[in-house]
Amino acid sequence: MAVGLKAKDKTEALELLVDLAVRREIVRDPARLLAALQHREDVVSTGIGNGVAIPHADLPEIELPRLALGIFPEGVDFQALDEETVTVIFLLLGTPRTPGLHMKILARIARLSKDPEFAHLRRAERTEDALAILERIEARR
Repeated sequence: MAVGLKAKDKTEALELLVDLAVRREIVRDPARLLAALQHREDVVSTGIGNGVAIPHADLPEIELPRLALGIFPEGVDFQALDEETVTVIFLLLGTPRTPGLHMKILARIARLSKDPEFAHLRRAERTEDALAILERIEARR
């Protein structure tokens, strides 16, 4: 998780999230992951609206789905469905071994983003604050 990120466009935002996944040792091949994410974005934007995007890709070397979260307070043009800028980006890395779980996680994030307290996540200045907000939202569900 990283807060206070800045990106001039979707590609730069994806690069920052891929870098986060590499630093957390979630992936070994950043170029392949970035290519997979960009290919997915070429099909249709993963900007689901309400300031949220969920770029995602399946990687065979991952045992279980993993998430990385980036908060971009200034917003990023992600060509979202509602044409608004995106401030919260969940990078979902799945595995072909658990396709059902991948879909459940996508749906769960979409539901979380509709919670009234989710708006506070956009303004989180520390990762601890962002995590506390997500935990409070989850505790109510």
